[in-house]
Amino acid sequence: MHPATTATTATTATTATTGSTAMHRRDLLKLGAAASFGAAFPGLADAANPPAKPEAPASSIDWKRSVVLVEMRGGNDGLNTVVPFSDPLYYKHRPRIGVPEAEVLKLGKSPVGLNPVLKDLLPGWEAQDLAIALGVGYPRPNRSHFRGIDIWHSASKADELLHDGWLSRILVGSAEGKPADLLADGIVWGYSDTVGYAGFGPLYGHQLRTIIMNTTEDFVRRAKGVEKAPSVADANPSLKRLLAVQDDLDQTADRLIELQKKPAKFKTVFPGGNLAANLKQTVRLLAAGAHVPVFKLTIDGFDTHAGQKERHERLLTQVGGALGAFRAACIESGVWDNVLLMTYSEFGRRVYENDSLGTDHGTAAPHFIMGGKVKGGLYGTQPKLDQLDDGDLVHTTDYRSLYQTVAKDWWGYKPDFLTEKRTPSLGCVKA
Repeated sequence: MHPATTATTATTATTATTGSTAMHRRDLLKLGAAASFGAAFPGLADAANPPAKPEAPASSIDWKRSVVLVEMRGGNDGLNTVVPFSDPLYYKHRPRIGVPEAEVLKLGKSPVGLNPVLKDLLPGWEAQDLAIALGVGYPRPNRSHFRGIDIWHSASKADELLHDGWLSRILVGSAEGKPADLLADGIVWGYSDTVGYAGFGPLYGHQLRTIIMNTTEDFVRRAKGVEKAPSVADANPSLKRLLAVQDDLDQTADRLIELQKKPAKFKTVFPGGNLAANLKQTVRLLAAGAHVPVFKLTIDGFDTHAGQKERHERLLTQVGGALGAFRAACIESGVWDNVLLMTYSEFGRRVYENDSLGTDHGTAAPHFIMGGKVKGGLYGTQPKLDQLDDGDLVHTTDYRSLYQTVAKDWWGYKPDFLTEKRTPSLGCVKA
């Protein structure tokens, strides 16, 4: 668990101590371990101040459909990902780090193409289940890593501070129809890969059951390794809530054991790297019948201020290979129609290469959306390289359009969850 969440849990355990003399200190330590080890549920951990129940939901989501979010942390360089090879200004501004036109993977007659290391995405493009949103950003962009990712995770305006994640608002408002065997509201892969909002990102908020874990095996080992705390007849509400954490962890571990026993439904070989390994775990769970509406994954290293070309190509090779294998495994397992994968990053990079053969913090960038129900193609308009804002791209697609696509078009969620009410969806999901 992220340290911030652990601290909250420890405070709660202290409160329980003063409220119940029947429990020994050693038992509270056992219980604290159950609540605070590396994969817990923040809604249950906030035992001292349980949140008020939300009003009856006006809508729900299609719980059979999952969203897989891939965060490209550090600010991915969009111009070297989806390359505007037909614009001579691209090569003028990037004479040393630009992708040669002869190497660009052409996308039909489009004036943009893919970096050649993203060749594993071509089957999705050719099958028309890969969409590329161009020029994604927002007004008055923020170039701070911390504030930039906060904006993306909360779906806020640049000058607006929100206190929950955009997915949290949707899921809390969709309790109606929730499957009885829901494994979790969300799974975040990787302790070390978590950042912002105590690691939960767009899932941050009360009343959600979100697991952070490295692997399913590691979760089970940790959960089963926690010694059982004795029940207390006169336990106060805070203590009862803490006991519920332990019960929930144990039941979730049992459910994961059942899912692990089911043989894999795919033979697709995944490449190396954490991103590919976590996507493999994701499709394994989905193919085994796990109900989880959101999976979040992260690949770090995109803050390419120096020596960008080789470093960026290594990262994109991992992204392309992992996403390509994920698509193939989902198709092989028969779950591709129930999956929508979307990439995001806190910002793009500046247009001009710098003296260190890298690029600095910028603004707009393209993002990928994949899935069996995705209508492939290019969405939005490529930002013009002769109409820059102080050396930066001017966004042409509001990033919240991606979120509307998830909420309304993919999940069928109708209530407003954005403070920016005028944002349309991309229209890239089939009915």
